[in-house]
Amino acid sequence: MTNFERMFRKEIVEQPAYNAGIAIDRFQEVYGVPCLAKLDSNENPYGPSPRAIEAARGSTSNLASYPDAGTSTLRAAIAGKFKMEADQIVTGNGSEDLIALIYTTVLSRGEQVVTTCPSFGPHETGAQSCGADAQKIQYKNDWSFPIDGVLEALSKRPKVLMFASPNNPAGPAISEQDFDRIVSALTPETLFVFDEAYVDFIDPSHRFDAVAKLGKTELPWISLRTFSKAYGLAGARIGYAICSYCSISGSLMKARSPFAVNGAAIAAAEAALADTEHLEMAVAKIVSERARLRHALSTRGYTVAPSQTNFLFFDCGENGDAFAERLRRKGVLTKGWFEEPYLGWVRVSIGTVEQNDAFLMILDSIT
Repeated sequence: MTNFERMFRKEIVEQPAYNAGIAIDRFQEVYGVPCLAKLDSNENPYGPSPRAIEAARGSTSNLASYPDAGTSTLRAAIAGKFKMEADQIVTGNGSEDLIALIYTTVLSRGEQVVTTCPSFGPHETGAQSCGADAQKIQYKNDWSFPIDGVLEALSKRPKVLMFASPNNPAGPAISEQDFDRIVSALTPETLFVFDEAYVDFIDPSHRFDAVAKLGKTELPWISLRTFSKAYGLAGARIGYAICSYCSISGSLMKARSPFAVNGAAIAAAEAALADTEHLEMAVAKIVSERARLRHALSTRGYTVAPSQTNFLFFDCGENGDAFAERLRRKGVLTKGWFEEPYLGWVRVSIGTVEQNDAFLMILDSIT
């Protein structure tokens, strides 16, 4: 540790860097080859609604002015969708921003957070950066939800329970039965943060309305949603939190950066939310390709986790990052996982038919 690093909090200095995908322009600068398929960041290959693009363009006439700090119109539209009050909605600069906001608002040093393994990195690192202890409950070998371990952890009344369903990076979604067991085991001492970033991709046979279920309780809870995935607005960086009580959302709003969401993102999100036809089109195509790509990987001998998302997680049989690097050098971007015990796994996003075919062609060429 350098003298300068001693100025910083130990929790931050020792924290691993975020495992982000690589932007296309940066990829071409580094690797010097054309990008055949960018499948490393779970982006929507069909992009956002044309109405969202037009709305974002129209917002540029107001670039000299600050956006609405409260994102009032967007929050009202979201609240209407869920039959909630607008004051129960908090918007932020993507899910990562909201996760950090929740943790810094709620956690104190030494308090306990429970999450799952594998997990979306900020679920763990966000807690650690606040000086909290993160307990990770590992999924079972068959990728069923580790309900017994989570229930045991809940018996100790941690400050926060936070996990994603469908899971990132693996893809399985919690069953309604297991979800109900968790809700029944929760106490008011634990804030339940249910990350639903990929909820739009769940097959109807596996889907249930978690917000409606939680709304019937008197528990403290937050549902996290994003416009980055199914709505195709990853570059706009906008997500939202649905909170059980205005006292929760009000505290988050106090801690939140006043202008956390820019004007173009607000305009695009409002238009995207209204264009259900584009959303349904993109989701249907991605779900169809998910089944095709899963079958293609399975027939090639790869073990693939069951997915209800816009990506697949497969055991490549070697170091996942090295495997992904070989694909990158051929123009296909995927993501090797850095979390024990999944260092031999790779996550590949679902692209268009052409992108997925390019991935399979390059995959065959390096194996």
